[in-house]
Amino acid sequence: MTQVFLINSKGGCGKTLLAVHIAAYLAKSGFRTALVDHDPQLSALDWFKCRPDTCAPITVYAGFTNEVLSTNFDYVVHDMPAASEIGALQPYGQLGDKLIIPILPSPTDIKASVRFLMAVNRHPWFKQSGILPGLVANRVKKHTNYYKTLTAFLAHVNMPLLASLRETENYNKALENGISIFDLPPSRVTTDQTQWRPILNWLQSQ
Repeated sequence: MTQVFLINSKGGCGKTLLAVHIAAYLAKSGFRTALVDHDPQLSALDWFKCRPDTCAPITVYAGFTNEVLSTNFDYVVHDMPAASEIGALQPYGQLGDKLIIPILPSPTDIKASVRFLMAVNRHPWFKQSGILPGLVANRVKKHTNYYKTLTAFLAHVNMPLLASLRETENYNKALENGISIFDLPPSRVTTDQTQWRPILNWLQSQ
């Protein structure tokens, strides 16, 4: 069983968006998939409640209720709440699990992410955990100074930049209907699915 953690102490960076899309893709690919919503705001659970019965099945847990998680899954995706620190993963994380840190291209988000990444790199448990980290630039507009600033910053971070996901209404339309871009006709979301490919390949690598 591989666990995937979406975390950043900064709120509003797209953790839930990435979490539900990862879970939806894995389920559609035939993997036994669980989605654990650790946020009392219930954003991932609200998305799941809108999910059509025709979509691939996902088992959802409310992590903040201490509900017992089955181990009978291929992948477990954890949507961590805002203000989470890396130590919050210690009860769950194991060798070979994956950690994704989404970052927005704004001065406030970059500064907050600098502090969070420094804390991750300093944390003694994480350094010994064997968990594999990766970064995702989220809601980007590539021809802006903010995006240039973000990419310059990420070039000096000792974690791989997995992908840059553009800002598009395709995500909002999917989320409000309990689906993902992987549940939409490929002709409508070709660019977005292509941007996701490096993330999905990384998640399924050993």
